[in-house]
Amino acid sequence: MARHTRNDYEQAATATSWYGGVDAGDLLIQTRRAQEAKERKQRRIIGSIAFFIVVIFVAVIGLVSYRSIAKRNAAQNITEEQAYVALQNVKVKPKFTNDKGGILFSKAGYGMKQNDAPTVEIYTDPMCPGCAVLHQQMDATFRALLDAGQVNFEIHPVTFLDNMSTDHYSSRADNGVAYIASNDPNPDHLLDFLTNIHADSFQPGEASNYKSVSNEQLRQQAMASGVPADIAAKAFGGEYNPWLSAAAQYTLRRPELKDVAGQFKGKLTTPVVVINGKMLDISGISDIGLTYKVAILQSIGLSNEDVGRVGKQPAIGSNGNPTFPKTQPSA
Repeated sequence: MARHTRNDYEQAATATSWYGGVDAGDLLIQTRRAQEAKERKQRRIIGSIAFFIVVIFVAVIGLVSYRSIAKRNAAQNITEEQAYVALQNVKVKPKFTNDKGGILFSKAGYGMKQNDAPTVEIYTDPMCPGCAVLHQQMDATFRALLDAGQVNFEIHPVTFLDNMSTDHYSSRADNGVAYIASNDPNPDHLLDFLTNIHADSFQPGEASNYKSVSNEQLRQQAMASGVPADIAAKAFGGEYNPWLSAAAQYTLRRPELKDVAGQFKGKLTTPVVVINGKMLDISGISDIGLTYKVAILQSIGLSNEDVGRVGKQPAIGSNGNPTFPKTQPSA
């Protein structure tokens, strides 16, 4: 799954309709079957070409943004260890954040884990189109898994694309994530907020395509997610900006989060998915045509039919290594 693409990789399989019958004759049936097969092949070719064009375009946008942030941060000459210390020293932090800048929650609530469930971490930027694909494909599944106690979930709100807007949109939206997690005890509201702000109908474009999104618009999305009005009214004031900045600087320096293959090998690109401490090779699963849902469920050892089934836990448990899909080396 390549970064920064809006393509919907999860396409429903359609049953082939055969025409004719005994009265139509074998020749007619064969002719129509051949024509349908030809049309399917043409659609696959066209779809593949369009997919790779979009992947290349949005990946370049992501890399440009990454390089811009990395350049600014490198100028500060901060090592990974120094960035970690700086993150720990931030005074105002979200209530349930951990030492790496993640906000953990489970069926039991914020800051608590299900002992027999794997932990899925996601690193997403509210302006990142590829992150939107992840949320659009996975949020309903994440919610079902959480409600059944099948996973622990850890969100890392990142602000790598702040400079792709005119008004620090990523920081403002991520302040909302941090504030909601700290003040609204219902994690479902945070999940719904993440879903809403990553919807195609709401997520703004980047750079020259960006149109300003007001705090009032973000507040409306929070309230539509079930966040109480008094909490939504205070969620976008910017109090967590120092924490978001420090978390971004530390995240950029973590070698275990950087692409392991492909044209962005050694670079950190979003989204990032980590399962029980191991990073999913998103570029690799894209190369073999897997969706996020298929790859993540396979990685935790759970069938699609068992999603949301209480008592049916993922095979890897809380400490097992993910059973990542076997991928070919990225080009």
